[in-house]
Amino acid sequence: MDLSSKEVAVLSFLSGIRDYIEEDQVSPKGLDRKETSSAISWLEAKGLIDVIRSEEIAYELSQEGARYLSVGLPEEQLYLLLESQSAVSLPDLTAKMNATDVRIGLAQLAKFGIRPSEGIISFKSVPQFHEEMERRKSFLEAISRQDFKDLDSSLLEHFRKRGGLLVEKRKTRRKMKINEPGRAALQESGQGDRVEDLTPEIIASGAWRERGFRSFDLTAPSEKFSGGYYHPMTILISRVKEIFTSMGFSEMPGHYIETAGWNMDALFIPQDHPAREMQDTFYVTSKKKVEMEFPEIIGISRKVHERGFGKYPGWGYRFNEGESRRLLLRTHTTVSTIRYLYTHRDSPQAVFSVEKVFRHESTDWTHLAELHQIEGAYYGKDANLSTLKSLMRNFYTQMGFKNIKFIPSYYPYTEPSMDAVAIVNGKAVELGGSGIFRPEVTRPIGLREPVIAWGMGLERVAMLFFGLPDIRQLYRSDLEWLKNYPIKN
Repeated sequence: MDLSSKEVAVLSFLSGIRDYIEEDQVSPKGLDRKETSSAISWLEAKGLIDVIRSEEIAYELSQEGARYLSVGLPEEQLYLLLESQSAVSLPDLTAKMNATDVRIGLAQLAKFGIRPSEGIISFKSVPQFHEEMERRKSFLEAISRQDFKDLDSSLLEHFRKRGGLLVEKRKTRRKMKINEPGRAALQESGQGDRVEDLTPEIIASGAWRERGFRSFDLTAPSEKFSGGYYHPMTILISRVKEIFTSMGFSEMPGHYIETAGWNMDALFIPQDHPAREMQDTFYVTSKKKVEMEFPEIIGISRKVHERGFGKYPGWGYRFNEGESRRLLLRTHTTVSTIRYLYTHRDSPQAVFSVEKVFRHESTDWTHLAELHQIEGAYYGKDANLSTLKSLMRNFYTQMGFKNIKFIPSYYPYTEPSMDAVAIVNGKAVELGGSGIFRPEVTRPIGLREPVIAWGMGLERVAMLFFGLPDIRQLYRSDLEWLKNYPIKN
């Protein structure tokens, strides 16, 4: 059997070792790690070495985990704050600490018996609290150093349940030893100084004439390639679309870049609403004049915002047309719904979309600046709260959620509004918002029947489907996860 010089080097190294050896201990002279690993794979495929595989789980700190290791865990930050001030009101807490850290800190301190009462949280001395914090930080430091020896199993379970601090990595390890066919192939190899890689230097010098070429066995088994894979998010999006189409809904188009007139004004969102600020919305600048699609919506929105519609009062301020023409990356897909219905006013209409939206917010374990939003809407005489509940229950049940409940909520362009909640692993999980479009939204653009709609973040649902503690894991280039993590039925 004709072997490459790299394969001969690995066999020669293994020939001096009787027992199985770990892959990272195989170090033939002149080969780097990548070359050694490739040669091992070829030798295994040719049956010249025996290989034992095992899977190990390793952990690393997420960005949040690294931050908490640096500045202190939320519960420690909150405890120290209370220790220095005796008592703090909940509104003051959010001014002193990150809102997410406050929420986590309150949940963790509750386990130590420290809970807010009537909007105020007071300090309570907890014996050995600081020792416990040191223990937790030491654990995170060990993970940071990739030192997995003697890890405290109780702390590992603690941080895995908290989610967002540890990233789990699965790695396949190989142990190998040379077998009898391998020893025979090594003795027969006799590679000499034959050319394996043809280079310009070898061609120019003519050395290939004296050295000859290594022959290649085209019948030798190759490494296994399983081809391309659908991303799990692509599979999930296909499932969502299948559910909508099975319910009789049609998919509607949309645009990444919108005007504030359609994205905000047409939905009766006041021009001084906090969501319009730069810290919440990505605005787009253009040197060219952009023609607005259906520019008459500006005049329609002006009248509604300033004077209202019929018996429904407006906001009573002076409408700014320049604000309405500003370009932005859409913050929701509801803008697609309202524009679609503006050009399709014959009822009934049942439409949906699964498309990207953009939010100017910090990325963490539960938030992304770029995400997918699921949108479903129905326009017709029988569009009412009961119809909305029925459609949502049908949709979420087909998505695999059970025990659906509805609770009152608030959204600027729907009234009444409600959230859908499902029980997942014993916990109440908010699935998304919904409601009936306000008359100030529908009547001015010629819609005479009610419009009901609901929406949800696809990535949040994906975390539940795939059991991921960190939303950012959905878009990391982890090939093993992409190949082996099936969508749950």
